[in-house]
Amino acid sequence: MTVEQDLWIHSDETEDVAGSLRHVLRCIDYVKSDSQAWKWFALALHSALQGACVCHLTTSLAPVGAVTKRNAAEWISFVEMRRTNPAAEMPRTELMSLPDLLKAVRKPYSAGDRSNSAGIAISDRELTWIRRFHDEVRNQFVHFEPMGWAIEVSGIPDIGKFVSRIIGEILEAGYGFRHRDLAWRDALAADVSRLSSLGLLG
Repeated sequence: MTVEQDLWIHSDETEDVAGSLRHVLRCIDYVKSDSQAWKWFALALHSALQGACVCHLTTSLAPVGAVTKRNAAEWISFVEMRRTNPAAEMPRTELMSLPDLLKAVRKPYSAGDRSNSAGIAISDRELTWIRRFHDEVRNQFVHFEPMGWAIEVSGIPDIGKFVSRIIGEILEAGYGFRHRDLAWRDALAADVSRLSSLGLLG
């Protein structure tokens, strides 16, 4: 991500994953002295995981692969219409929810170019666990209501380890970050390794 004259931030789906992961690592120190930082730790974790899934699933006909079935049909129809009608209206992008993205990435040949014969390893138990994180933790943090609220955070470090494993497997599969050079991919791998090995509550 670069800043141009303090007015523009340039990013894409791969940089968003890397930036989210870097913020997860920054928040590890913050949560030890400020409990409110757990919100940003959880949101950055969610963002990194969701973004990695999107990178892995998106086909050459972006954003098809990472969107809902109905939205994929709209995009395919739009591309066909544009052949004869340059004024065809582009549909909105409707990404799958994180739980649905995870279901998609664990299928064989889930990469956007169908290059991975084995899906990303995610168990049914892990899917249930992450769905709870998505529905009860992430959504509550994003749509914070005017009320008192208590949340147990002891399980979030384990989610951090899960996220590091999934991003690591997507990186290893190759397709999701194929446009990035070796130095960039090495830096992402180093951050994945840091997240996997750090004791967040220590």
